[in-house]
Amino acid sequence: MMTLQPALQQLKTAHRRAVFLFDGPLQWQQQQLASIQQEFPHPLYLSSSNPQTIAVHRYRDYLGATNDTVVLDFQDNIHADALAALAGTVRGGGLLFVMLPEQETPFKQRLLKTAQQFKTVHHITSATDWFKVLTHTEAAIVPSPFIPTFPTSAQQQIVDSMLQLPGTCHILMADRGRGKSATLGLACAGWREQYRGLELIVTGPRPAAVELLLTHANQSVRFVPWDKLLREYKPRSIRLVIDEAAAIPMHILQELVRRFTVWAVASTVDGYEGCGRGFAIRFVEWLTEQRLSKVHQLEEPLRWSTLDEVEPWLNQALLMKPSQPQEVALPTAEFDLGDVTFRDCHSHQLTEAELQAVIALLLEAHYQSSPNDLRLLLDDAQQRLLLARTQHELIGVIWYSCEGELPASLHQPIVDGQRRLNGQVLPQALGFYLQQPSVLNWQWWRVTRIAVRDSARRHGVGLKLLQQLQVQAQEAGIDALGSSFGANPNVLKFWQQSLYQMIRLGRKLNMASGYPNALVAQGLQAESKALLKQLHQFCQAELEWRNRQPLIVTDSMYAIAKNILRGFAHANLPFTEAQFAWIVCDLKYPLRASGTSLPGQILNMSDNLAAITRQYGYSSQQSMQRQLRQVAREYVELIR
Repeated sequence: MMTLQPALQQLKTAHRRAVFLFDGPLQWQQQQLASIQQEFPHPLYLSSSNPQTIAVHRYRDYLGATNDTVVLDFQDNIHADALAALAGTVRGGGLLFVMLPEQETPFKQRLLKTAQQFKTVHHITSATDWFKVLTHTEAAIVPSPFIPTFPTSAQQQIVDSMLQLPGTCHILMADRGRGKSATLGLACAGWREQYRGLELIVTGPRPAAVELLLTHANQSVRFVPWDKLLREYKPRSIRLVIDEAAAIPMHILQELVRRFTVWAVASTVDGYEGCGRGFAIRFVEWLTEQRLSKVHQLEEPLRWSTLDEVEPWLNQALLMKPSQPQEVALPTAEFDLGDVTFRDCHSHQLTEAELQAVIALLLEAHYQSSPNDLRLLLDDAQQRLLLARTQHELIGVIWYSCEGELPASLHQPIVDGQRRLNGQVLPQALGFYLQQPSVLNWQWWRVTRIAVRDSARRHGVGLKLLQQLQVQAQEAGIDALGSSFGANPNVLKFWQQSLYQMIRLGRKLNMASGYPNALVAQGLQAESKALLKQLHQFCQAELEWRNRQPLIVTDSMYAIAKNILRGFAHANLPFTEAQFAWIVCDLKYPLRASGTSLPGQILNMSDNLAAITRQYGYSSQQSMQRQLRQVAREYVELIR
């Protein structure tokens, strides 16, 4: 009887990992899962379809762990971020089992095609036996015993530097598996011995993410969640260490740095923890401007051998480290936009070099880019690219999504907040928040991302891309163009230079950007131009009201407000989304005259639902909204 022990021992000795990609019928995959669990009773097991296991979207909860065996069940849909992240938790000598969907897609084919170039990444079909493949894995591995040393010389140098420079903010940037958390932990233990009486606090995205740091710190530090730090600790009251920074929103990191004395920050730069590679560039630049800082890097992997093939495979398959195209030398004074050519395409029409250039540009330009973007671009026919080139080099890209023309049967459920479809951001936002069902019939093109190479910025390339997109949309008979983004002042300034107009500014801060979401749009047909103009005027009036400016109610504003208030009264629209609309209606037809009333100045409160609930003594937000909806129903019946 064959045993897996010789092969597993060979992998362990070589400190290398093996990957098995299962590609076949569902029933066969279920049998393979059963045999895997029989051989490895306690793997980390995440699934996109099995409710008895950990849901794939919870993958970030397990980034702080190190595993011998990981099983990823992607039978419904490949989660590229989870694949990249959890592969990095498998230690040398460990195994990664991946169940792929039956459906053939370009992204699935990319994973399998790139796997062919690596001896320890195996494509398993119903014609092969993973057990036999693993037992023969030792033949594919050149014996090279791995003798780990801890700490490595690179780690020790960083620890020494951190202890010698206690007033400097030390920044550790490295890919996963390089030992940065362990390095921080050793430095914290050294801090306790060298600077007794000065306590260190550690924070991170979640306790599990900093577990390794705390282990090596040997009780020299304590963990405090970042939200508790900001809520309960006085500025400059603590000396802080931040681990896994890329999984914390950028604006939160900036607030922590401003408030407290930050001694060290560590982050992966792989781009799947919530932020893209652009995060690392921007945050490090910002931090070095704020504080005396020193950047440290750990290059050599410690969790696996330098000969390990899993990371090179993922880098190639997911384009997590695409080769950087050579910068095009552009004139700094007059940049001739007439030399720019455009190409509209789907990503599967690009060559490998062209695809790498597009992904590289998106990764550098956007803090939220991740491997899932590549999967979406390859597999979803509704995702398209508009490329700008000069001298045959890519200098800009718009990634846009085709939305709208939703089935009539879904209109009311969407407007009522009972249905939410993936990939329908603009029509659903206007349909629900502004109670405009007609927009669900329109054809929309949504600008998902827009990126321009550094050397081509401030030459009008981004605006030229938007103009070209408008020309194409008009030729295609599209009803409207739009975009949704965190309302950073610099980003808003760019859009204000275009023909797009703001039609909604959210009331909650986006946790990724730290700004409320802005929705901008441009009508291309008579109906869409007219309605979007009215929605823009309504949005502007609300912004002026928020700034305490006098409010003049027009007939179109009142019609929009009445729809929104009706959406609060009879559907799931939150009270804070209907406040301004109710004020508009009240100015037209006062509540007092209608015989209905509301408590105090509740319509003029600018806080969130929780604050309003506390202010007016309601037992819960649900109770408050239930009572307010009843008043709203009575009122809208009177004014209809």
